[in-house]
Amino acid sequence: MDKNFLNMGTSTNVTDTDTSQISKWFDEFIGQLRVDELMLTTGTAPKAKDELYKSLMANDLEKISFDNRRFSTQYFISKLLTDYLSALFKFNTMPQKLAFDLSDSKILVWAEINDDDEVTEDALIMAEAKANATYFGKGFFVNSTIVEKSDNISVPVHYNLFIGK
Repeated sequence: MDKNFLNMGTSTNVTDTDTSQISKWFDEFIGQLRVDELMLTTGTAPKAKDELYKSLMANDLEKISFDNRRFSTQYFISKLLTDYLSALFKFNTMPQKLAFDLSDSKILVWAEINDDDEVTEDALIMAEAKANATYFGKGFFVNSTIVEKSDNISVPVHYNLFIGK
C-alpha cells in the first residue's frame, strides 16, 4: 500500500492557523491522486498500486481488509522485532543461539544460553517484556523459549537462525 496514501494526519482540533496546513495537505493528496490516475490510465502504475485502486473502485471490502491486515502485520512485526533486538543489544550480552519464528501476530524466540548464564537470561526476559509492553495492546507480542546448552535441544526446524550455528 502506498505510504503517502496512508499519511493523512490525525489532527482533530482545527484552528485558523491549521487551515493553511490542511489546505496544503489536501492539495498534495489530490495531486498524488491525479498522478496515480495518470499512471493507471496509461498502464504505468506499479502492480500493487493498480490492485489497490481496483479494490477501492470495486468496493471490495474483503480484499481491502485483507490488504490492510497484511500491511499492519508487516509493519508491526517488523517494528516489534527491531525493538526487541535493540533492547537485547543494549544489555551487551547475547545467547549462543538465537532464532525466530514469525507469524501474523507474534514472534516466537528460541534462545540457547550457556549453563547458569543468568545475565543473558535476564536480558532476554527484559527485552521480551519491553517489547510486549509496547506492542501487546496493539495485538502483537514476543514469546520466548530459553534453553541451556546442557539441555542439548536443537533449534526447531521452523525457526530461522539469527545467531549461532
